[in-house]
Amino acid sequence: MTATTTSSAVLVLADGTRFEGRAYGSVGRSVGTLRLDVAPTGYLETLTDPKVAGEIVVFATPHIGATGVNDEDAGSSRIEAAGLVVRDPARRVSNFRATRSLDDDLARDEIVGISGIDTRALTRRIAAADSPLRAGIFSGADAQLSGAELATIVNTAA
Repeated sequence: MTATTTSSAVLVLADGTRFEGRAYGSVGRSVGTLRLDVAPTGYLETLTDPKVAGEIVVFATPHIGATGVNDEDAGSSRIEAAGLVVRDPARRVSNFRATRSLDDDLARDEIVGISGIDTRALTRRIAAADSPLRAGIFSGADAQLSGAELATIVNTAA
């Protein structure tokens, strides 16, 4: 199922820290290691890079998706990231090379994401961590689970 802009979602770190926002992409759950991306461009290349498989990509750049997507810039035929965290997803594509929106590919590849969170605070947490941080994105019915249940899922998922 594809998220609507009003569906609630939560990002939960392994220590139980919560960031509440809106569902972006598919509805459900995704658990993985957080990967910080601070580049101002190249979101499609990052998301389709096989090296990010199993990772939840956090974009420090506040606006993601404005240039849309196309097959020429993709690193693979699908989004490889396990999940996506953005502050403000673009809802309109504004690039002559775009053949579709990032939203289209998130739905096609069933990628669970979250938007509307303070990515600056999350970036500081990731940068200050001694080791990679595990986290989970939960939307739909999963977002209604207790904080303890969500932290357990993050800490026990393979």
